Amino acid sequence: MNAAIFRILKGFCWVSGITLIVLGIGRVLFSMATIPGGGAVNATVDTETRAGGALLIAFGIAYVWAMRRPAIPSTLLRFLALTMALLAVSRLVSMVEAGLPHPIFVVSTGVEFAAAALTYWLAAMADHRQSTA
Repeated sequence: MNAAIFRILKGFCWVSGITLIVLGIGRVLFSMATIPGGGAVNATVDTETRAGGALLIAFGIAYVWAMRRPAIPSTLLRFLALTMALLAVSRLVSMVEAGLPHPIFVVSTGVEFAAAALTYWLAAMADHRQSTA
């Protein structure tokens, strides 16, 4: 059972990494066209959006790199889980300050909290596997 859950969580992290890379590339190349409800912006907002895309790419690469390691680095997974949770918290702050965004971003908040929890769970399982190996 634990081996199956471990494989499922590892697969989820692979999907998360690839998704983050694709979203990041889209943000860098197409900026506001990738944001539902987004519109025309000035150069300052455009550059911040594209720079955020670069961070998504790096975040996704870290997920993929961690999954490719023979022994999954649990410390890195905890850092990725914390980063994912911070993304979700930043969305909550925005909702409080500016109101509800496009519904896709409300859903994204829940997905990011779930991804943080699942990534943390995988880190705990990786620790357990390494301590029993």
